[in-house]
Formats: sequence, structure tokens, C-alpha cells
Amino acid sequence: MERIDETMATYLSQVVVAELQQHHEGSMPAFQEGVGDTDRESVGISMLGAEGQSAQAGSAEQPFPLESASKVLSLALALEDRGPEALFRCVGREPSGDPYHSIATLEEGEMGIPSNPMINAGAIVATSMIEARDGEQRFQRLLDFIRRLAANPAIDYNREMYEAEDKDLNRALFYYMRNHDVVEGSEEDLLVPYLKQTSIEMNCIELSRVAAVLANRGRDPVSGETLISEATVRTVLTLMFTTGMYDESGKFAVDVGIPAKSGISGCIMAVVPGRLGFGLIGPALDDSGNSVAGVRILERLSQRWRLGVFA
Repeated sequence: MERIDETMATYLSQVVVAELQQHHEGSMPAFQEGVGDTDRESVGISMLGAEGQSAQAGSAEQPFPLESASKVLSLALALEDRGPEALFRCVGREPSGDPYHSIATLEEGEMGIPSNPMINAGAIVATSMIEARDGEQRFQRLLDFIRRLAANPAIDYNREMYEAEDKDLNRALFYYMRNHDVVEGSEEDLLVPYLKQTSIEMNCIELSRVAAVLANRGRDPVSGETLISEATVRTVLTLMFTTGMYDESGKFAVDVGIPAKSGISGCIMAVVPGRLGFGLIGPALDDSGNSVAGVRILERLSQRWRLGVFA
């Protein structure tokens, strides 16, 4: 892992100061505008490297829901529980080219099987495969896993945000897949844990800690404890690189060149394997649902520090 020096920390602050001068054209989810006091122009970032060294800038302590960034973590736990052979019988590993909530992807290829775990349907499948006796235990196991990765036992989901989210489209995806025997069980046991996981809240500092575990081949960057197997990390990072930024994943891979996963709260978790973990927030979204500020910041950092995996 890379050691973060004063020069890096200074440049990080300069990039955020410059970004704060920009007007962020873009949308925000209606449910998020109705919950809390999120500022569409706010920007925050944290990066974490060797031995837990970190640097922050902007609104790095502002809490936000993980939304689709949580898909990385449910995928990791499902892989640890069930292994890749069992998981990938029920979900694919290919980019879809369609919006993350599209039901059309389920009609392509083998009926009912979602194209990858980073779209909603695929994430529902991944969460449903976390081993548990019921939905309550399934969600609790995922929450405990996330707390360990972020090194904060107080992390929880935002109940008001959970209630405010539009659940009908995800129900449609779930029942379509259940009709084709891709998932087997009740909405309460299989779908509700997924709906709750998207409302799990943390800040950029905690998200960068999670990203640093992935950058450090599954080991906690402070304690050295193995939290995720290397095989799981390799699979997760590959899918983040190819499918993690919605239908802009290819463009992001060219322009920035690192594994990342965004969420419609405006957060991005980005991983530079062997070097750094990043957590960002910038609530204004582009047409694909990615943070306008977050993508721009990561592009600048990647160019300056040659972060891209092929740099």
C-alpha cells in the first residue's frame, strides 16, 4: 500500500477546492431531496493508504446512503459464503449496456438471469445468496460485515431513507426472477435485506477504509487481519472495473482506469489495487447516475498520480 505524504494531501485539497468552484449540473433522486438536508453542491473525499494513513478534503464527514455502492459488499459476502461457482449460476458477469434498474436485461440471454451483480437485479440475487435462516439475519450479517470493513460498529441503515425509496421496480425485478426460478423464497427474506442495504449510511472516511481493504487484497490496512479472501477480492475488483459505473463503465475505465462503484446518493468507492482506497461524495448526478464531481475528481487524481491499472 502507498504511503500518503504531505504533497499528496495538499494536492487532494487543491482539487476539491477547484471542484467546489464548479456549478454541478445534474439530477438528484427525488427520495433523497425529501430526506435530510443534502447540498447538491457539496463535495467530499477521503483516501487511505499504508498503515491506515489518510487524507481528507471537503465534506468528508458528511454521512450518505451507500445505495448501489453497497452491491460490492453484498457480492463479496455472497462469494465468501457460497463461492463463485454457485453464485454465477444465478447471475452473469457481463456488462449490460442498459440502465441499472432495467427489466429488459432479464429478458436477454438466459431468461431471468441478470447480466451482472452491479445492476439491481443482479444485486438482489447476490444478497439473496448470503447464508441466513431469514431476511432479518441475512441483513444483520451483511451489516456486521460492512461494520468490520469500515472499522465502525455504529454504522447502521437510515430508516427514513429506506421508507422513502421507491420499492416497486425492485419488486418487479424480484418477482420476474422468482417466476423463472432464479431466486426462491419470500420478498421478506430475500428482497427486503437488499432494500435495507442500499440505505446503510457512512461517510467518505469510512468508505475509503472499505476501499483500502479491497486495495490491500482483503486485509485490514491497519491491523493486517484478513477480512476478505484474495480470490473474492480479485473477482469483485474485476466486476467493479467492467460494470461498476452503470452504463458509463467503459468510458470510466478509459478515462480514469481504476475499479470503482457508484451509488445514486452521489457516492463513489474507488480502489487502486496495492496502493490506495478512495471514498467520495458529490450528490449531483450525470445522466448515467454517477457523481459529476466524483468522476471529475478521480480523473484528475488518476492523471496526476498515474493511478490507472494500465498506467
